[in-house]
Amino acid sequence: MKLITYLSLLLVVLFFTSSVFSQVNVKGWWQSNLYIWENASENQQYDFYQGLQFRVAPQNNPDLYFNTFLRVAYQGDPADWEERIYNLYLNWNINQNYRFRIGRQFLYWGVINGTMDAVQFSGRFLPKLQFHGVIGLDAPFDRALEVRDWDKGNLMGGYLSYQLPGRNSIEVSYFQKQRESELYWQQIGTTILGFLNNRLNYYLRLDYNLLSKDYQTLRGRLTYYIDRWSLSAEYNSQRPRIYEDSFFSIFKVNSHNQIRGSVNYRLNDYDFGVHLLHTVYDVHEVYILFKDNNDLRFVGSVSHRKYGSFGLIAQTGTGGENIGYFANLHYEFLPGLTAKFYNSYYNYERATTNISQDALAFMAGLGYRLKKRLILEGELQQSSNNLYKNDLRGLVRLTYLFNI
Repeated sequence: MKLITYLSLLLVVLFFTSSVFSQVNVKGWWQSNLYIWENASENQQYDFYQGLQFRVAPQNNPDLYFNTFLRVAYQGDPADWEERIYNLYLNWNINQNYRFRIGRQFLYWGVINGTMDAVQFSGRFLPKLQFHGVIGLDAPFDRALEVRDWDKGNLMGGYLSYQLPGRNSIEVSYFQKQRESELYWQQIGTTILGFLNNRLNYYLRLDYNLLSKDYQTLRGRLTYYIDRWSLSAEYNSQRPRIYEDSFFSIFKVNSHNQIRGSVNYRLNDYDFGVHLLHTVYDVHEVYILFKDNNDLRFVGSVSHRKYGSFGLIAQTGTGGENIGYFANLHYEFLPGLTAKFYNSYYNYERATTNISQDALAFMAGLGYRLKKRLILEGELQQSSNNLYKNDLRGLVRLTYLFNI
């Protein structure tokens, strides 16, 4: 049995045996999914997924708790069992300013990004200065119940956030990964964000790759709010995430540049939006916004808080021609009983073939919630495209919410 198995079992035993001295609170959810479909070999396949998320904490000390989310699945042809541990950690909020966490966890602070088996420490040393630090190991790619050796993938990172005057802040972060005593990923990043006034919001970010000696991400966004309107403009230049010891590092790594504009309007329970996205691929300079290999995408949508959304999409350029619509609707016609409906249609051309093709997707389902604890859902899914003339699938999901 692996180290992480011993650790998880030990933590659970400790928390439950502590009920001898004080009461313990356990809350979370249990979800079972059965997915029925026909694979490419025309064999009927029944995939089963079981998910469990729970948190255990003494009622007299909620700042100390054990948290986990795991999933087991029976799938494939022939079918086999597999398990994945997405998070499993012990958390201790020492006081209002400091927190300690150990175990598997997903972190996203500036350039720090990923699932890791690590020790995390967070604190607010000054009223306006917040710090996060992490040291540990990369989690296995398949999220298996195991811990890597230190030499096969260790990591370290830090994050600082300082509150500037007004509603503004500056963030600085550092992250490195090491394998066999060699650095294969090392980044530093900085972000400035906030409001120039009550109506104008801004966001500026630069991530720099210290190993390739070039930028990794350059992003800027301005959003203006006036009454029910919001107008936004964004620029993004992004390079692929390729590690220094990867085989793909022998190739020239180019970035893509994007400019995005959007207008949104809110009227009572309705939201109307128009978005334009222009992407330029395989460029070296951050200022090139027009090139032969680029595409332009238009999305118009209307949504209602109670009933769902409907939208139109049009695209042209390197990816070919594409036009279509999508509808994602839901309605509670009886207390606790909700009907769901999804439909999309796209007519598109591949850039290399110039042949018009159609893609249609449809979903209809029902969901029933009993006393805020039990949720039963069923869906019928159907799609049709150039490869599958009629692909019909079914999904049954049972979710139980518990708080013991």
